[in-house]
Amino acid sequence: RRSHPPGPMFRVSRLAAVAALIATCAQLFPRGAHALGVTDDHPLVVRQGAPDTALCDRADAGHRRATQRGDQMLKLGRLEVAEACYLGALRLKNDFPMALYGLGEVHTRAEDDDRVDLAESAYKLALENWPQYVDAYIALGDLHERRERNDDAVAAYTKALEVAPGDVMAWEALGRHHLATSDFDKARDAYEKSLTSATNGESSPGLILGLAKAAWGAGSKLEGAEATKKFVECVSHAEKATNLAPDFGQAAHWNGKCRTHLKQTKKAMELLFRAVELDPEQPEHHSFLAGELVKLGRVKEAREVIMKGMEWVEKDEAAKEKAFQAAAAEEDDELNDTRVRRVGETGPRSLAAFRPTRTDSALRRQLRATESMDGSSSSDEDKDGDLAFDTRRAEAVRARRDAKRL
Repeated sequence: RRSHPPGPMFRVSRLAAVAALIATCAQLFPRGAHALGVTDDHPLVVRQGAPDTALCDRADAGHRRATQRGDQMLKLGRLEVAEACYLGALRLKNDFPMALYGLGEVHTRAEDDDRVDLAESAYKLALENWPQYVDAYIALGDLHERRERNDDAVAAYTKALEVAPGDVMAWEALGRHHLATSDFDKARDAYEKSLTSATNGESSPGLILGLAKAAWGAGSKLEGAEATKKFVECVSHAEKATNLAPDFGQAAHWNGKCRTHLKQTKKAMELLFRAVELDPEQPEHHSFLAGELVKLGRVKEAREVIMKGMEWVEKDEAAKEKAFQAAAAEEDDELNDTRVRRVGETGPRSLAAFRPTRTDSALRRQLRATESMDGSSSSDEDKDGDLAFDTRRAEAVRARRDAKRL
């Protein structure tokens, strides 16, 4: 039976109630002051040493363009400019998740323990405003791992997988965490599950290589036949990864690394040299190869390998500077809308960016160790006896290459 429409008095009272609700919301949440956004007195904004937003040439070009510029500067290692851009974006839209995430990345990369809390705050704010932000969960997990909060790290990675069960990076982050904490059985389980759960997991060379690393770690804790079995597994997984991506330097590196334990010296050295050729920008490849050369008494070759590794560090810095100059000359419509992601080892030439196992300074210490073996001396020391090159952290973010292989 059709009901009668509400009378005029009812309509008036209902409209009055709606108007009162709107007025209340306007008082509680005035425009530009979202409850989950940063305020003018937020620590992310007023921290000591925070740059002026004028440092960013896109700070007033809209929150998206300012964030995009921040992403560019972050990739180039220009942390101060990146922070200025993200702060500029948040001044225009104080709850923009991508800008909050970018601020977290800046503070994470600053290598300043006093700024770790700021990074955590930024990631959490990004997640409050976008609970499906997988990258932010991964970044938060990485930050927890850095602070040795392993349970919190696993919880963050697990949450990322709840939001996006097929996300390759989330699976890789969980597996990599278990490797970092030497829980190789859990690492194996995570990588095995990722092959069937992650999008195109069975064809991801990085996830398959994770199984090789887990086998290597387990074998390193064992002896005799049991250890040998694990290293054979490592070689098998590494070769599968190579078959999927022939130019995957990490796969060649781990294949050679495991073969050294199997005493397959000739093949191991061939693969280790191949890894350096494919991924010359990864210091770990140069360092491990140099160490094996020293064991074989080939000290001069070891020193040459280390010197080449240090040359690549310098080339990388020069390339960043050139890219920075090019970015500064871009017009607004040339900005690329690219997301900044934490990149793990899920494809060729990619880098577990926040866990560099060797830096340029480590290579230099290794160089001096080889020099002491044959009485030679380095030619790149300054007058105080300190090596003249700056120590810089490995680039935090590298664009994923060859999406088909992920």
